[in-house]
Amino acid sequence: FIPWKKLYHRYVMKEDTALHSVGQLLEHYAIKKEQEGCMVGLIRCVSAVHTSRKVDPSAVLQCLQSHHLFRKAAICVASTVPHLQSSATPQNMWAIVAAMVLFSDGVRDIQELMACLWRPSSTLSFVDVTETLYCIATLLYATRERDIAITNRIHYNLFYCLYLMENDSITTEAVEEETPASRYRRDLWAGNCPEIKLTHEQQRILNHKIERGQIVKIMAFAGTGKTSTLIKYAEKFADLNFLYVTFNKAVAERGKRVFPKNVTCKTFHSLAFGSVGKLYKEKGKLNFSKLSAYSVSFLIQNREGQSLFIRGKTVKQTLENFFASSDEEISEEHAPISFKNTHGMRCAVTRAEKEINVQEAKEIWYNMKKLDGDVEKNYKITCDGYLKLWQLSKPQLSGYDAIFVDEAQDCTPAIVDIVLSQSCGVILVGDPHQQIYTFRGAVNTLYAVPHTHVYYLTQSFRFGPEIAYVGATILDVCKRIRNKTLVGG
Repeated sequence: FIPWKKLYHRYVMKEDTALHSVGQLLEHYAIKKEQEGCMVGLIRCVSAVHTSRKVDPSAVLQCLQSHHLFRKAAICVASTVPHLQSSATPQNMWAIVAAMVLFSDGVRDIQELMACLWRPSSTLSFVDVTETLYCIATLLYATRERDIAITNRIHYNLFYCLYLMENDSITTEAVEEETPASRYRRDLWAGNCPEIKLTHEQQRILNHKIERGQIVKIMAFAGTGKTSTLIKYAEKFADLNFLYVTFNKAVAERGKRVFPKNVTCKTFHSLAFGSVGKLYKEKGKLNFSKLSAYSVSFLIQNREGQSLFIRGKTVKQTLENFFASSDEEISEEHAPISFKNTHGMRCAVTRAEKEINVQEAKEIWYNMKKLDGDVEKNYKITCDGYLKLWQLSKPQLSGYDAIFVDEAQDCTPAIVDIVLSQSCGVILVGDPHQQIYTFRGAVNTLYAVPHTHVYYLTQSFRFGPEIAYVGATILDVCKRIRNKTLVGG
């Protein structure tokens, strides 16, 4: 029986009935963009919140008087909603609370307000307080959606406090038997702390046991403990074998030290090397560096039109686009659409030039793949090249119950094809707002790939409410991300 809390979350999810209900409230209380003094309407709406009979408004107001915003809020209510000032009624009490929220400067003001309301002498129940605060939060959120000129800081302060109140961390004991290795791993990760504090968001993830064929997404904001969540997940399901894959070798090596023994930590390239790359290394045909326009220019012919070096760049880009893709053959789709000429001006690639780029890229790729016959070793395969060959071989990663894919927002289509072709469960983990490898052909897998289950980690442990507010505001203003809000630990 928490109608305002339910309405808030339904409104955030943009359910039609919730949008209609809140819209009617805004209309009834004249909370409109063009209405002067629309915040008075908000105070009037909050004053009408249902209150249980056992609440003593006089006792509540007495508790509120210790808050530094009480006097300012009481004067505001008396001057703007005069019919509420004459007596200690629930309406007057909630109107003052609403005004105090509107006058708040930061999270601390809201936390102090909640502390006043929860004093034993206040007579308010937990539900009384949370329902009223959710009423205010709903109206504040709606004003933002309706482009009413009010700072989003007030809603953020309120949301932040409600979130922390309802998602207090819980302690989980390590489930594996204590050994020197596990103690060393724990010390590395938790700084000699025998326990890890899990948020309710993390606990929800641990309550889900992955099954074959499932694709689970964990959408994690920066610093929200995604790696520690995976560690605890692997510890909880010690009967399962996991493969943890990432792009960075240093991250994979660190994973070997902190994950339990039922997790194998690899990079995508190391998996491909073990199957394909080592064959080219044995033949001396492995190029550990990336392709360069200079080296490619020695492998193509002089033609009219683009200079040799410029065409070397476009052929190189064609190959790299193909390596990143899930396609089986090089086509014009992989050729760049523009290039910079020798004067630094960007020019469009003509259809004829695209055909030449594709033809020459195909020839280089054909010679790269050959293990024998390239006596002078001019066509050495790159790391992305043997990863592409591995993807085309349709590998099956047997022996694992599930795969953890870290930094999934930076997967290339080739890697996505490998991961999704596995029969075991897949857990994609990452921050969709921290994609940094689009220049290498990465796609945001956390948005592009369908899922069977999705979970969110929104409480960051890297910073407090001030930095979290700035981050949340940037996501709000620049990307219109409002359904999930970043909070600080």
